[in-house]
Order: sequence, then C-alpha cells, then structure tokens
Amino acid sequence: MDTKVFDVIVVGGGPVGLAATYEVAKAGARVIVLEQNNFFNHAGSSGDLARMFRTMYTEDFMADLAKEAMDFWDNLEKDSGTCLRWMSGLLNFGDKNYGDDTPEGMLLGPIPNLQRLGMSYRQLSAKEIEDRYPFKNLPAEWIGLYALDNGIINVQLLLRTLLSLAKDYGAEARQHRHVKYICPSESDSTVWEVHTIRHNTDAAVFKAKKIVIASGSYVNHVLKPSFGISLDLDIWEMVASYFNCNAEPSGTFFPSMWFQFAPDKGGRSQLFYGFPALPWGPPTRVAADAATRRIKDPSERVTNVVNSDDIRDAQIFIQDHVVGVDSTVPAFTLTCLQTNVFDHMFVLDYVPQEYLRGGPKDSVVVFTAGWAMKFVPLLGKALAEMSLNGTSEYAHEEFSITRRDPNTGKGIIIDSSELHEQAEGSFTFAQQASGSSIKGYHNTGL
Repeated sequence: MDTKVFDVIVVGGGPVGLAATYEVAKAGARVIVLEQNNFFNHAGSSGDLARMFRTMYTEDFMADLAKEAMDFWDNLEKDSGTCLRWMSGLLNFGDKNYGDDTPEGMLLGPIPNLQRLGMSYRQLSAKEIEDRYPFKNLPAEWIGLYALDNGIINVQLLLRTLLSLAKDYGAEARQHRHVKYICPSESDSTVWEVHTIRHNTDAAVFKAKKIVIASGSYVNHVLKPSFGISLDLDIWEMVASYFNCNAEPSGTFFPSMWFQFAPDKGGRSQLFYGFPALPWGPPTRVAADAATRRIKDPSERVTNVVNSDDIRDAQIFIQDHVVGVDSTVPAFTLTCLQTNVFDHMFVLDYVPQEYLRGGPKDSVVVFTAGWAMKFVPLLGKALAEMSLNGTSEYAHEEFSITRRDPNTGKGIIIDSSELHEQAEGSFTFAQQASGSSIKGYHNTGL
C-alpha cells in the first residue's frame, strides 16, 4: 500500500474530473485523478468533437452561472495559451408559443436575463432567418433569437489541455484504475482509502483527506459499494450525426450554431439543433436534442448499434427544412451518455454524513447529471473549493443531492434498503425523452 496521503483524490477523468484536478493542483494541493478507462475515452459523456457553450437561460440562477462561466473559460484559455471555443453565437428559433411545459422553456424566455446581464441579442423573423441561414419552409409566424455570447467547445482539445495543465501544476494521473470501493482508513478515520484494480489483477490503494467523485453516469459504480447508496438516474443514449454540405460556389454555410423550438410530431421530438462546419474538422452536425434509448446504468448501454430512429429524425428534418446538406448517409454518427435526475439539473453536493460510515463530514464531494460541458471550468473550481475549503458559492441549493421531486416526493438518493433490480429489457424506458434544461419535464418515462 502506498503510504502517501493526497489532499484530494478525484475519481473520474472526464472533463469535470480533469477540471477539478487542475484547480486543486493549481491551488498547490496534492491531488491524483483516477480514470477507469483510457483518458479521452468515449465511454461516458465526452466522446465527441464539439459541444455547445450557451448563455441563454430562462432560469435566473442558471443565466448568472453561465455568465460567470465565461470568465472561467477566458482564464483557462489564458493559462493554457489555447483557444478552446469558437464564439460564433447561437440562434434559437421556432414557435414562440411552444415550450412552457418543456425542459427548454419558452423561446423568448431568456430575454429578461439577457437584458438584466447586459448581453446583446437580436430578434429575427422567419424570412430573416432563411436569408441568413440555409433553412427553408419555416412557418411565417416563427421567430428567432440570436445572441452573440455563445459558442462551440473543442471537446478533445479541452480534455487534453486540462490534463496537461493539471500535470504541469503537479497533479498525478492514473488511467485504467477502476475504483472498487472507498472506505475510511482503519488507522486514521480522517483519511480515506480508495481501493482500485488495474486490468483485473493489479490492486492498489490510494489515500486522501478528501474525495471528489466526478464519474458521470458511472457514479453509482462508486457510491453503491462505498456508501450503500445509489442515485436515481435516467441516462439517455444521445445520438448525433454529422452531414456533408454543398461546397460549390454559393455553397451551404451556417454562420452559428442553432436550436429549433417546435412541438412533437408523431410522438417524436422536433427539438433539433446543429453546429456549422468547424475549424478543427467535423462537418455540419444536425441532431435531435432527444434520446430514444434510456437506461438506468451504463452497463445497459448498447455499444455496437446506434439507434436508427434518432438518425432518421435528423434526416427527415434536413430533407424538409435545410438547404444544401446531404441527408442520404451521415458522414459519421456517434453516441454519448447524458445523465439526468428528475429535474435535469446537476448534482453538486457532499455525500450526507449518515452514509459516510464513520468518515469525516463534508469530505466526499459528488458531481453528476445535467448538461455540464459549458460549465466545466467553473465546476472544476467549485469542486476544488468544496474539497479544499469546505464550501463553494457555486454549490446552489438547486444542486443538492437531498432535493426531492415536488410532484412525487421522491428523492435522488436510494439507500441500500430501497435498491431493487431493474426489469430486464433492451432499455429501461419505452418513450423518447428530450430537452436540456430544467423548466418543466419533457421526460415521459419517469
């Protein structure tokens, strides 16, 4: 057993875990990050080339958080000397009356926050949208809301930058280290032992004063054997496809990312979004902000088949409403796991003391769930502050691990006395889910 005691051990080497490792190391503390797969793997939520950085939110606290995140991104880019985002703006467009009872909220809902925060925006008519973007056949009454302070994240460059910077500041990193369980040290109850195994044979124990669990959809693989609890998760197998565009004279050009607000059609979500062709390589992306396959645990994920219904939805949308994009066959398609709890929001909190099995209070921090990529640098700072200082202004009550669904009274935590086996089947939920915020529930299988 290694006798070294770290200040913090981070479990999970995805973007949030690496951001936490970077911030802890930057603060001068001893930290190690443990990843069960390769770093930069595609097993979780970050196996992609591009993600949306957006600041348009209906909820005040999320709009404030997004505005603050901009400074964290700026500081990360300065520290690394690397541009990690392409700030091209965001166009939201569609039916202005749709969305009051959906996760995205109303199309024009962000305007009060944009005004309050002094962020520029512009409203567009359907004709103005079709003049500027390669869309067609938009209903005449549709409108658009364009805001400049939004952009596209270079995901793979972000991951590599965070790991490199963390090591530069003195962090240690281990890949292929599967965490079997975490427990208090028998010789010192203020120290945690993280029991791991590598390639099923090489066991090792790491020690630390504080633990950060940032393992995304795999969070229950750590919580259950360590603390006898699981979180009630709804994991979406998100599908995204990239398509080739007309490159001839007067070719197809999307000046920014975009998101369409429209009611379901035939039981299928019409919340489509897209990215333009990007400087780091991928062609135009078009996908539904929805998932047909929904599971309770990553072990249920289908790893060799992509859901054809989700691809077909994007192809039909392109045929009906996009000019100059070839929908015949995607250039390539990918999937990732999107982790949710009942309200589609983050879990950012300490494991309650009653589950710590004698370990010190507020010494194990958990982050999971929600659409987090746009907040990665800020969340890294929050986790570092919570592990090193015992508090963070970014740990809002809306992110509490003990919050309950106001509609059902059910909580997020399921303790060992309530755990039950999921019914066998191809996937846990039978209905499509869609949306990426917290206003209302468009999540019919819950």
